Amino acid sequence: MLKIGFVDHHLNNFHANTFLKLLHEDLASEDVRVVAAWESHPTGEDWCAKNGVERKGSIAEVIESADVIMVLAPDNLADHLALCEQVLPAGKPTFIDKLLSPILPDAEKIVQMAQQYGTPITSSSALRFAVELEAMRPQLGGTISEAFARGMGEWMGYGVHTVALIVGLMGTGATRVADVGTPASRFLAIEYADGRRAMVEVHDCENMWNVFPWVFGAKVGNTYHVETVKDYNGFYLNLMKMAVQFFKTTQSPVSPQEALEVVRILDASNRSQQEGGAWVTL
Repeated sequence: MLKIGFVDHHLNNFHANTFLKLLHEDLASEDVRVVAAWESHPTGEDWCAKNGVERKGSIAEVIESADVIMVLAPDNLADHLALCEQVLPAGKPTFIDKLLSPILPDAEKIVQMAQQYGTPITSSSALRFAVELEAMRPQLGGTISEAFARGMGEWMGYGVHTVALIVGLMGTGATRVADVGTPASRFLAIEYADGRRAMVEVHDCENMWNVFPWVFGAKVGNTYHVETVKDYNGFYLNLMKMAVQFFKTTQSPVSPQEALEVVRILDASNRSQQEGGAWVTL
């Protein structure tokens, strides 16, 4: 059995609950188990007691009990560096939820630490593994010349999901970003070294769940292929399938460089807005 340890800010969150269910139930045949957990700021009911997971008094105790580590804190992404500083020196394969960090120097330091300690890491938004995106890619049959993605949410917490759709289509290699939107409605152009372009649109408003579902598209030749993300359970399941395979093989379809590029795009968007929509080099 592969023993997994959770490290979190507070375990009473949607991701901890969703991941635990998927790992223990949907992926039960993979013989994996969350055996230990630690949280820096417990809230509400005792998550560990409720879910039959052994509560540990420190990150070191989680590391000692587990084969692999999942650094969660999806609602407190700025905590990732502090958590990773305690996790990564152990050298155990580590999944970092959603985003390396919303702070670019912190994200770069996490990747540097992983290299320093020889610790395999992976980090991704679940949208990178959307069922609809997985189905589209093999059907494109050619080079993508341009792509777009539209989504919802606060930029530094949710923008990662829409950007992940673009990176899932275009791969790495973005060279510069321009954002001519507003803090609540982002409109990005992303340019690649080979001349490809991508557009990202993200809106933060009270009715966003009703009017801005995740939509993405890719142009091959003179044809656009467009899909709307509908299977929300599917992208979480695909993410956990990836995590389990990563834990078992230390190989991930999302490289540290790709995870870092997502952070760089988010950061460049902010700097572009501060500079009146100017192009910002990654």
